[in-house]
Amino acid sequence: MATIAKSVTKDSTAPKVDVASSPDRGRFTFHHSWFDKDVLPEWEEFTLPLRAKKLHILEVGSFEGASTTWLLDNLMTHQESTMTAVDTFEGGMEHQGSELYDIASLESRFRSNVNQCKNVDRLRVIRAKSDDALLDLRREKARFDFIYIDASHVALDVLHDAVVCWRMLNVGGAMVFDDVAWKGYMEDCYNPRIAIKSFLQCAEQELEATETEGQMWVRKVPNHIPATPNPDPALYYWGKGMAVKL
Repeated sequence: MATIAKSVTKDSTAPKVDVASSPDRGRFTFHHSWFDKDVLPEWEEFTLPLRAKKLHILEVGSFEGASTTWLLDNLMTHQESTMTAVDTFEGGMEHQGSELYDIASLESRFRSNVNQCKNVDRLRVIRAKSDDALLDLRREKARFDFIYIDASHVALDVLHDAVVCWRMLNVGGAMVFDDVAWKGYMEDCYNPRIAIKSFLQCAEQELEATETEGQMWVRKVPNHIPATPNPDPALYYWGKGMAVKL
């Protein structure tokens, strides 16, 4: 089982990745360069401990395949590694009604991009909503070492994806959330951050987390906060007017 570094904070003494020797990103066609422009450098650095190891990878939300192709080229080099990608290829709530994203050709762009990766034969693509696909994977007893969550940006959907994916993540594995700082809606109840922060609080006892400029990197660890029984029966229940701190 592969294990990501205990800390994913940037370390000036860590070996640098020779990006020039990495597979050529220019062979892909992306209408939007969010991944390469915003997060690629930290992915190159933070995933160093995972290179050349046997990994089972899950990507929830693939869009044009920017992160998919990078994962295939860089973290799928072990011959027994596998990858599963889940997407409806219909875009999210924020993409509807906009010609900017050309949703009609989204799946064909994705498949054209991933088909240029030599490890594509070990990629399983599930065309479905994460609501259904993740539960099916759980029923299959699937386990993963690296999970990337970048599907629906609606908070309730993000929370669902986080909880179900966490159940399938091996101890020592990493789960990465995109768009932790994205605020596409005026109401916080719709944005990803409230879901990600809520999940981190609920699973605090078995994770270590580091927030970068736009993403949250979470490492699953053995439970390190044992449950302490409440010794006072009078305090078993929240009283009226008592706020639950989030």
